[in-house]
Parts: sequence; structure tokens; C-alpha cells
Amino acid sequence: MKRIGIIGGLSAESTTHFYGALTKLYVEQHNDTDYPEIVLFSVRFQTFMNWSKAGEWDKFTNGLLNGLQALRASGADFAVIAANLPHVVFDEVEHESPLPLLHIADAVSASAHQRGFRRVALIGTLPTMNASFYHDRLKPFGIECMTPSVEHQMMIQEILDTELFRGIMTTEAEQKFIHIIDSMKEQGSDAVILGCTEIPMLISDTNSPLPVLDSTMLFVKKTLETALFG
Repeated sequence: MKRIGIIGGLSAESTTHFYGALTKLYVEQHNDTDYPEIVLFSVRFQTFMNWSKAGEWDKFTNGLLNGLQALRASGADFAVIAANLPHVVFDEVEHESPLPLLHIADAVSASAHQRGFRRVALIGTLPTMNASFYHDRLKPFGIECMTPSVEHQMMIQEILDTELFRGIMTTEAEQKFIHIIDSMKEQGSDAVILGCTEIPMLISDTNSPLPVLDSTMLFVKKTLETALFG
């Protein structure tokens, strides 16, 4: 059984959800509490957000690498970054990483392919929606990745900044997300990627107009599988 390293703090809400989901999934699968050892390095959220908004991706990359060095020193066998946005610089980080890394979009892409989706909508932070990493990892499966209008992208980012990153959940925000997903359905999407690990706080298969690809849970499953079976 491998020791899991987690880069967290982006944000605290998503990190606690990731950790809890990981340990809970093990218990559900194995009916005991002998889940893998986990090492967590929590970065300074606002610092990383400032770097991303300023386009200072070199600093962002180096910050993640510092966290990975700490995880390696703590005996982690591999690592995951428990958020979508940092995967904007995944290739640069992986090139210098002292630990093997898993990619969140690989877990989502495999699930989308297995479920037979052909056109998926992506909602998340502005950097995530405007980056290519989901497009690039869905393309080999013949799956098109669609993003919302600029207006809707700005609305999503505002809700994340002012509410979800702070652990605040409102009915108004939920209805806005539902409206955005419904508009993507009208444009031909047959599923939606919840491409920010806070969005499942509001949206799930119970209220989404489209089938949900929950990046958090899919990444949790891949992380646990890697820890148990390599």
C-alpha cells in the first residue's frame, strides 16, 4: 500500500472534502478503516490566487514544487493536487516533480469515455475554463470539450471567489449554476464536468440538468486505486 501525498489548500473547503471522500470511499469498499497513509501539504490559498490572477505562473509552479518536496520528505510515494486550477501548470510541475503525479483530467476523461459522452461542458475557474488541459486529455477519446459564454464564465468565477471558496452556499448561486448548465445542454452538451473541486458543494446529479462528471470524486477514486494497486 502506497503513502499518498496531497497538495491541498486550494481551497481549504475542497481539500477537506477530498480527504474525507478518500477515507470514506476506502471504508465503503473494504468495510474496515485500514485506509492508506496520507500526507497533506496545505499551501497558502490567497498567495496562489494572487499569482494566478497576475499570470505569475512561474511562481505558481515553484510553489507547487516546494510543496511536493515537503511531501517527498514526509515519505509520500506519489502525489495528487487536490484542485483543478493548478493543473494549468501540470506539465511544468511534472517535469521537475520529485514524486510521480496523477492528473485530475485523466480520471475525468476515462469516466466520460466509459459513459459514452461525446460533447461535455466544462465549468470551473476562469484559468481552468480557458486552459487546454481538459480539451487535450479528452481529445484522444474523441470527446469535444465546450465552455460557457464569457458572461457565464465571469458569473462562475464571482460565485467561487465570494462564496464557495469561503464555504458559503446559497440557493441563488445554485440556481445560477443550474441555469448555466442548462444553457450548455441547449448547445448540445451531453454531460458537465464539475471542473472546480468546490462546485460539487452546490451541484450534483440530483439538481443538474446534465449528467455530472464530478472531478473531485473521480480523482479520489483514481488516487485510492493507485495507492492500493499501483
